[in-house]
This record gives sequence, C-alpha cells and structure tokens, in this order.
Amino acid sequence: MSEAKQVRIDEDTDILGLYLAEVARIPPLSEEEERELARRMRSGDRAARDRLILSHLRLVVSIAREYGDTGMDLLDMIQEGNLGLIEAVNRFDPERGFRLSTYARWWIRQAIGAAIERYSQMIRLPVHLFRAIVRFQRLKASFGADGIEEGEELVLAPGLTLERVRRVERTLREFISLDLPIGEAEDDTLEEIIADESVPPPEKEALRELFREDLLEMVNRLPPRDALVLRLRYGLEGARPQTLAEIGNLLGVSRERVRQLEERALKRLKEAWGQEALAFYRRLLVD
Repeated sequence: MSEAKQVRIDEDTDILGLYLAEVARIPPLSEEEERELARRMRSGDRAARDRLILSHLRLVVSIAREYGDTGMDLLDMIQEGNLGLIEAVNRFDPERGFRLSTYARWWIRQAIGAAIERYSQMIRLPVHLFRAIVRFQRLKASFGADGIEEGEELVLAPGLTLERVRRVERTLREFISLDLPIGEAEDDTLEEIIADESVPPPEKEALRELFREDLLEMVNRLPPRDALVLRLRYGLEGARPQTLAEIGNLLGVSRERVRQLEERALKRLKEAWGQEALAFYRRLLVD
C-alpha cells in the first residue's frame, strides 16, 4: 500500500472514530422528553429540533452499518442518512403514536438507499473521481439555488481548492454524456451499463429486504387483527400474499369485511407515516 493511500485511510478512520465517539456521548431521550421536544419544535423552537436530531444520530450510524457490503464508505452513508433524519424530524408529529426512532427509519433508509443507487451507477469510475463528485454535489446543494458560480466559498472547504472545483465541474459536464467511456478498459458506456438488465443489483434486493423488515415492525404496532390482515395480504413474513377471500375464510368473515379491515389498517399507517412513505411501501410489495 502506498504511503499516500495509507495516510488517506488513516485520516478517514480517525474522522469516523472521532464522530462515533462524539455520537456515543449523546444521551438518548425518554419517550416523554421526546414528545415534549417535538411539541416545542412544532411551535418554532429550533433548539428543541436540534436536540431531537442530535439524540438520534446514533440511529443513523446503526442503520448505515447494515449496508456495510455495498462498497460505499460508512462515513458517506452516515452523512446521507443524517439528511434523512433531518427530514424525518421536520415532519415528525408526536401525536401520531410512534416514537421518532420508528418514524425516522424510513427516511434514513430512503436517503442512504438513494446514495447507494447513485454510487452503484458510478462504481466503475475511479474512486477519487467519485469522491470528488459526491463532495461537489453536497457542497453545491448546501449553497442553495444561487449555487457556487464563483467557487470562492469552496476554497474554504478542507482539501477542496478552486482549481479542483473547476476540474470536477468539467468532469461532471462530461459525465452527463451517456456516451462517455467508463471502466478499466473504457469499452463500456454509462448508457450500456444502465440498459443492461442482466447486471445483478444485489444492493437493491438488500434494500428491499431491510425496508420490508421496517414495514413489518410498523405493521406489528397496529391492533392485532389489522396487523394480521396486512401480514397475510402482503406476505410480509415470507409467505405467498393471500386474497381477500382466503383471509376471510381464515378469519371467518366476509371478503368485504377483510377489505374494510385492510383499508382501516392502511389508513392508520398513512396517518402515522404520511402518504409518501405508505405509497413507497406499497410499491415495494407490489413490484
């Protein structure tokens, strides 16, 4: 291993270790503390919002570690997951009956999953180029709609000079072209890789399984009969999804009654999690 590469790995390890140590020192919240902070946040208290975010950074680390075999750096996944956590905190309503940790899982997984998908599309690019693109996109997004036309602010970012920013900008413009040769032999293009459905997507299947586990946990918090209907209807425990008639025969009720129970259960999930999350999970189960 070259000295330069060893230094880079040591730097990344030190940063990750320091971050994990800081996160471990943040005390968790009791249910009552969480509810009170959430109420204050919804009244405009930014300090309460910040404390909710900080107290759940450990959850992001825990979830990010589940994706350890995707090839993406743990620190990068944690940073993406933190964005999902912030979105979850902003939307959290303590009156819906779920703890923030349960509600935030979907948002954290969504953010990490989207990052992994972007990563998998660029996996054949040189690692240093991929890192530069990711950092550039994050910084550009953080500066808002005005962007970074002059690039002056980026000079202050560690390890990112104006010259490097301009180089990444040029690379990004080239990368947009689907005809850009990529890969070690440069005999493939991005268009060919995306269009090649024979390329196995193990990271997508892993994501589906993790989302399915989260959904099952969420469903099991419903009243027992509602939870049973959804588990049977969508095959959440690995069995074949059952029809309304089959579930009706099992429960000794009509097909219409099962449909009503299903609608009631889905309505409860929608009220607790929001339409966006519920729609995502239904697509996950149908696909």
